[in-house]
Amino acid sequence: MEKVDLLVNNNVDVKGSLEFWGDLNSYNENLLEFKNSLKEKLSNLEYYKNAQDCANYAILAHSMKSEAKYLGFKNEAEVFLAHELKGKEQDISFIENNYSNLVETVNKITNLLDKYFSNEEKKVILIADDSNIILNLLEKNIHDEYNILKAKTGSEAIDIIKNNNLYAILLDLNMPSLNGFNVLDFLRDENLLDKIPVVIITGDDTEETIKKAFSYGILDVLNKPFTEDNIKRILTSIKNFYERDKI
Repeated sequence: MEKVDLLVNNNVDVKGSLEFWGDLNSYNENLLEFKNSLKEKLSNLEYYKNAQDCANYAILAHSMKSEAKYLGFKNEAEVFLAHELKGKEQDISFIENNYSNLVETVNKITNLLDKYFSNEEKKVILIADDSNIILNLLEKNIHDEYNILKAKTGSEAIDIIKNNNLYAILLDLNMPSLNGFNVLDFLRDENLLDKIPVVIITGDDTEETIKKAFSYGILDVLNKPFTEDNIKRILTSIKNFYERDKI
């Protein structure tokens, strides 16, 4: 993701931002978080506008202004600043008449960052589970950051492992054909468990099952039913797996 010319050519002050963030990796991480937050923030802004809640409108516009400024979107930050100030002045007429310009500004940022991050070759995560609901829920929560491969049986999972360079594996224990433990046997026989972090997905939280899973050297367990926070936790565990080699 070194192709910053796309941003620079669209008047993003990357050089100035790097003086604040320190390095490109930190900048990119915060840039991606900013991009992923814009849709929800725009929805909240519209809610406050329609409710004529100028105080909260101003607070959110201020947040967007600050983030845009720190990430080098100086011109766009000026648009958010104008809405922040008019929100503080309770000027609902200005907000309503100029809201479309704010929306265009958000869309411009989003479209630019979509192009920027598409230049990055995403890491690949395999999700193996026989439930479409689980597959789709996990994919929904992690596809922005990773490319997803899906398997519904242990046999499919092993085929994918053989033919792809995987960043991580999210593995259900109870699957047809070959189950999760069969897949773990394959990973152990191929000496892959020290190279690819494996998170077990299971609804069986008995001590015997969990102990057996950890005996293979898995990274973590994601118990069903799980929440978005649980997913974020295991993604952090996966990142930490790779960071350990840098220490």
